[in-house]
Amino acid sequence: MSINKPSFISGTVFWRVAAVLIAVQLATSFLSVGFTAWYARDQHQALATVAITARLDALSEEIERRANISDLTLPLFSDELELDLAYRFPDPLLLIDLEGNAVRTFFPSRESFSVELLDTLSTPQVPPILDDDRTFSNIVVDDSDDIVPGGFASAPLFDIGGFPAGILVIQPITQSIALELSASKEAFRRSLRIVFAISLIVALLLGAFITWWLVRPLRSVARTVNEIGQGAYDVRLPYVGNDEMGHLATAINEMAAQVQTSIDALKESDKIRRELVANVGHDLRTPMSAIQGHLEEVERFQKEGNQPDADASVSRARRQVLILGKLVDDLFELSRLESTVPRLHEEPILIAELISDAISSNAKRSHEKEITIQTSVSDELPVLRADGIRLLRVLNNLIENAIRYSPAGSSVSVTARLRGEGIAISVADSGEGIDPAALDQVFQRYYRGSHARTRSNEESEEGSGLGLAISKAIAQAHGGTLEVANQANAGAIFTLYVPVPKA
Repeated sequence: MSINKPSFISGTVFWRVAAVLIAVQLATSFLSVGFTAWYARDQHQALATVAITARLDALSEEIERRANISDLTLPLFSDELELDLAYRFPDPLLLIDLEGNAVRTFFPSRESFSVELLDTLSTPQVPPILDDDRTFSNIVVDDSDDIVPGGFASAPLFDIGGFPAGILVIQPITQSIALELSASKEAFRRSLRIVFAISLIVALLLGAFITWWLVRPLRSVARTVNEIGQGAYDVRLPYVGNDEMGHLATAINEMAAQVQTSIDALKESDKIRRELVANVGHDLRTPMSAIQGHLEEVERFQKEGNQPDADASVSRARRQVLILGKLVDDLFELSRLESTVPRLHEEPILIAELISDAISSNAKRSHEKEITIQTSVSDELPVLRADGIRLLRVLNNLIENAIRYSPAGSSVSVTARLRGEGIAISVADSGEGIDPAALDQVFQRYYRGSHARTRSNEESEEGSGLGLAISKAIAQAHGGTLEVANQANAGAIFTLYVPVPKA
């Protein structure tokens, strides 16, 4: 398993972040410049109108000065002046007499203006402005299409005596206004180019920084996950914080810890399974080998005509068969108890009677070792609804073990008390106790310690090595527990706790 590390060259994170930032920067910049140009459009239009007004006023004065204008006559233009007029505006110039007729038309020169600004196709129209009071008193600039399409600009012409002699008109004025706005448009385009370059550089720098800021912990996460995937379950992320990366690191660390715990549990379970298989195989093989040996003795004794010894060998083989059957029964019993829903035969049980039956079952053993069994049962114990046969088996096993590991002439105590919402039954012996390191293992199947309490003694023909494991499974099947501890003075104490179901 391998995880490719992100890089600034081939990785996609940087370029994705950079692309988003570039798009955002450019969009913001274009919108800013665009809105600025849109809001300043009227001002630019007004400035263009003022510029045309000033130029047209200067041109009318120049014509009055350079042309031969007499009273009520049309001006006489020199060739030089006519040539100059073709270089003043990119729109046609009209010379209108006092009756509103276009006397002369001057088209712009192709050499004086760029092709995109030159207007050589429009047909000039004479605007109806003779009746307007402003015509002979002011310079008029109308950039709308209300009077004539394309708008117009007009300036009065006066003779040497100061009387009106005609009107100088620019029609249309679209190209003249475009010429005045060309500088603003070029400034706008230049601003866009500068903004684009700056936005690109800033976006790349921000993209590099943000990518480094985001990818650095992501690289650590990817590296750690890769190591965990390769089996290093003890690796942890050092990243801490309350942000999303901190939560992600915490989740990965918790996942790794859970995986490590599960792996350790699986290893322990596998170890227990192997030990269980080995122990079961050993315990099955021992009685089967004994049975085979006894049967071979039977054949030999019968061939020799020694029937009494043959009968004795048959009896010993029969006892080994009983031991083998007991072991198989205990394995099936433990399997049923550890199932998801163990089947219990519940019935009303008096705890005092249950303890009395268990003591009676072990009376012979206690008598043989001269061990006194002391009991203390609370009078406040309620009737317990449980599987009496299985609980009796637990008490029999606990009392039998207590007798086995108590020295001759000592005592074993059995007590029953209310504890919380259940009943606690304790069995304490007077032996040497249990090695503290083995307290958590005594309930395992086939656990073998120096004083293994899951094993019957070697002389017993009834033990299967599963007594305490079955006892704990019975307690858990009732929703209770089976615990063990060493007493302060001497011996071990086993406590069976069974909850009392609520009515």
